[in-house]
Amino acid sequence: MIGLLIITHETLGTAYTRLAEHFFPHFDFHHVAILNVETDDDHENIIRRARERLPKLERGHGVLVLTDIFGATPSNAALKLIERGQSAMITGLNAPMLIKAVNYSVKSESLPEFAEIVKQAGIDGILSFPE
Repeated sequence: MIGLLIITHETLGTAYTRLAEHFFPHFDFHHVAILNVETDDDHENIIRRARERLPKLERGHGVLVLTDIFGATPSNAALKLIERGQSAMITGLNAPMLIKAVNYSVKSESLPEFAEIVKQAGIDGILSFPE
């Protein structure tokens, strides 16, 4: 099992987690945590709070950190958490990405492969219908 840490602006992570609970109402979310970043949060405080959550999410195969916007405060803090083989990060969180992450996290044992599957789900979930 791979843990999931969702670090987003304001309550976006909470909303995404509620969406996942809608899709998987009987799922045990003990390996998923949310860190909501408020406008006045201190960068070092965000990193400290995230580091406190990581050990609680670790289930033997690492933790995938999902953030909303690359270059923004949540992803900048998350970058400080990345340790080869122990944690990875994907930015650009969207609903298809989260649903895939939650669904496959209990089945996966390889963090790099899992991160790639989750990233691809996010990409595949973006469609354009211009006409």
